[in-house]
Amino acid sequence: MTNESNTEHFEAFYQGSSNHVVILLPGLCGSELEMGVIPKLIRQSGHTLVVPRIPGYSAHTGLTSYMTWIDFVDHLVLDLLKTHHSASIVGLSMGATLALAVAERNEQIQSLVILAPVLVFDGWSIPWYHSLLSLAYRMGFRNWHYMEKAPYGVKNPELRRRIERAVKSNMVSELGAAHLPARHICESLMLASSAKKGLNQIYADLLIIHSIDDETASPKNPEMILELASSETKKIIWLGNCYHMITVDNEREIVANETNSFINQTLDAALSAERHSLQNADLVIKLREPRKID
Repeated sequence: MTNESNTEHFEAFYQGSSNHVVILLPGLCGSELEMGVIPKLIRQSGHTLVVPRIPGYSAHTGLTSYMTWIDFVDHLVLDLLKTHHSASIVGLSMGATLALAVAERNEQIQSLVILAPVLVFDGWSIPWYHSLLSLAYRMGFRNWHYMEKAPYGVKNPELRRRIERAVKSNMVSELGAAHLPARHICESLMLASSAKKGLNQIYADLLIIHSIDDETASPKNPEMILELASSETKKIIWLGNCYHMITVDNEREIVANETNSFINQTLDAALSAERHSLQNADLVIKLREPRKID
């Protein structure tokens, strides 16, 4: 699976030299474009970079259950750890939620960067009927799509105009998918519900970056993660000049730099602790060696 030429499994694959792999999870039906300059910084740090093509989650990959999404990424982590010493996951929006769900079952993940996580759709632009969408689906009303509308997750007016033109032309943009099928919406709601229940099973080093003006997910979402996660290292960064798509909005450089720095810092700390442990082990062995008596 980790062969770069095996393109059916990846949106992007870059082989690094650091022996550390970073898995990027864009939003639901999104693409690498959503992640801004984060992929560039990860490559510059020498890490292997992977953007997986997840059946039923990534754009144009059909329809599958949210459990399939979790299983796919979980198995991908295990597969990549056969050829890499350690792994991190960076997730945006529903990709952040998926990253949490994977980390709840896989303690081998070294660090998590959770960008604009969605556990509850409670932002100021969410329509009142959003909570009824899954009910409508279960009742058999399934031939509908949820259309993205202004502000399209961005506060920057120039970027918003560009995204709006792309949406009207049905082109790919920083927004990701302009509309989501009913099945995808309902599976994402079940993913969020599942991830919310297992937050205390997360032990990876954790960075959360979230906007206080997020129109999709209110600050209650990261606060819940911060409170319940069992990680020894937990850090949160609040942004004040962007909306939901923090990787491409006004504070995108802060998001990218903090993401890359956190991964490198936790990696350095883990390697330092490992070297210290090995040195102490050698010292203990030497002390246990019997002394020669002349």
